[in-house]
Amino acid sequence: MDRGLVLVLRELSEADAAGVFPRLAGLRGIDAMMPNEVCLSDAVVAEIARIGSGAELVRAAANPRLTARQLCLLIEAGGDAVVAGAFPPDVESPGGGAPADAGGEGSAVDGSAGGLDRGRAELRRPGTSAGRAVELLRAHPVLAHTARQAGSVSLLHSPDAPVTRTEALDQARSALRAGVSAPREILLRMRPARVAAQVLAVVAREHAYVTGEMAVHELLRPMIVETLGTSSAAWAHLSRALGRFAGTLPELFAESTAHTGEAAIRVPAAVRPSVGFLLRRLDEDELTAVIPHLDDATAVALLPGNVPPLTHVAEAALRCGHPALLAALAEHQHVGRQYATRLRDLGEDSLDLLLVNNDSGVTAELRREIYTGRRPGRPLVPMHPDLRTRLLETPAYSAEYEAMARSGDPAVVDFALPRCEARKLRRIDWIDVVLNLWERADPRVARDVLTRHRDLFPDRIRTTAEAALAAEDPAPLRELRAKWDRGPRTEPPVPEHRRPPGERLRDSPLEQWHSWLVTAAADGDIDCEEVVRHARPVRFALAALTSIDTNHWSKAAPRPALARLAKRIGPNPEAWVVFTTLTPDFEGTLDELADVCAAAAG
Repeated sequence: MDRGLVLVLRELSEADAAGVFPRLAGLRGIDAMMPNEVCLSDAVVAEIARIGSGAELVRAAANPRLTARQLCLLIEAGGDAVVAGAFPPDVESPGGGAPADAGGEGSAVDGSAGGLDRGRAELRRPGTSAGRAVELLRAHPVLAHTARQAGSVSLLHSPDAPVTRTEALDQARSALRAGVSAPREILLRMRPARVAAQVLAVVAREHAYVTGEMAVHELLRPMIVETLGTSSAAWAHLSRALGRFAGTLPELFAESTAHTGEAAIRVPAAVRPSVGFLLRRLDEDELTAVIPHLDDATAVALLPGNVPPLTHVAEAALRCGHPALLAALAEHQHVGRQYATRLRDLGEDSLDLLLVNNDSGVTAELRREIYTGRRPGRPLVPMHPDLRTRLLETPAYSAEYEAMARSGDPAVVDFALPRCEARKLRRIDWIDVVLNLWERADPRVARDVLTRHRDLFPDRIRTTAEAALAAEDPAPLRELRAKWDRGPRTEPPVPEHRRPPGERLRDSPLEQWHSWLVTAAADGDIDCEEVVRHARPVRFALAALTSIDTNHWSKAAPRPALARLAKRIGPNPEAWVVFTTLTPDFEGTLDELADVCAAAAG
């Protein structure tokens, strides 16, 4: 709650913060008003510097999201103790100790990589004065971040120098969180290109709940479309060169543009995840043109296995009919009813078998439809031998005998009927057993199966079926089925996680685990204004906004919504006391709480 409160407080003007912050600090304690990992406003930091004790200023300086200006305010107020606390010595880390050519205090520090390293070493050296620290930070604001980091900081001190994947990930994570770097810097300056692609893929985090996917996608897509587009030759060159190219990603894109025409795109295994990540920036139409040129392993890599299939990739797969990609979609644990149905309707026996084997991604209802062989606009054909063998050899614990009995295949029906639980078959299901045999095989086969298992059928159905088979007219069975058919079984309600985020936000209170809301905001499906207006209870709404604010470079920016909220609460310190007191237990929305606060304070 303290993090969320400070998130709103930072939107106050300097004059308003001077009245509100000391009142809340006196009520809750100043430590509660300066949580770590939260971006603060200059006005709030100025109040911390004005009223905080020496120890409190040292703790406040530990926040990695402070800007150089804010760190200077705290150092000027707390002196050398804040410098010592903010920049711990680390002589064993690269750049941690003073370089051999480092000058003493007061020596000039330029903006070169070597100069920044010397400035960093000086800040981390015991005994550096507050005045010298402020001088260095004002001259080189990047030191406010790098001088507080252990280990290598080459990514920010020498951004054009090549880095390894491990170094880049270690440094980029903290730099992005602190706001001193952004995905655009990684794209334009990081080298080699392969490392840049790997880091951007991690930043996007397609497989995680809290994600920068949309921001990275919007950064990469225009450049990829303009340079590589749908040229198979350009993509083939990129795939060959990515593992050894020393330059940046834009430079590799530009070099690949020179390759025109058509070519098979064979991607080395070492760079396949990175190429797949870049390929997913293309839209549905563009992927449809490129996928036929891909090798099977790369095509399959377009579908990450632990998240629902990306819509544009699945649509492109169905359009172009790439066998390996369609097979991967059929085997996908999140294939879903829509795509599974469309795969079944393709009429490929191999895909049918994969769908039947997909226990986690395909419903029992769809498997039953596959067993019966019915496809819109296609004639009924005998069951494929591979599917028949699969069903006859299914272990008893996973067999769906009731669905198999309605398949219309004589061998499968003969095998499944004695193993069915009668209570699981409706009257119309018993009729379907006979009718499906009649349609898929012939009346003689249906009569033979009915004769062998006549004791299993309900009396009314058995006598009607025997009469219909004797007359070679299925009409009596169809009439009886129509009489008893009550229509499809009631559709289950849409699972909560499948509902549109905006609708879910308005209709349902948030729970402690609300990562779906953070993801929806990052993807642009929900505006932060909607969170302020509709999310409830307040404590979880503030927690969600705090998480959204962590990825400050993404398109989901909570600050405009929070600024409106702060203005609604007003400058009266007592209104903020009410806000702080009610937040833990208030079950309404932030807007509703703001109205209560303003009214209570008069």
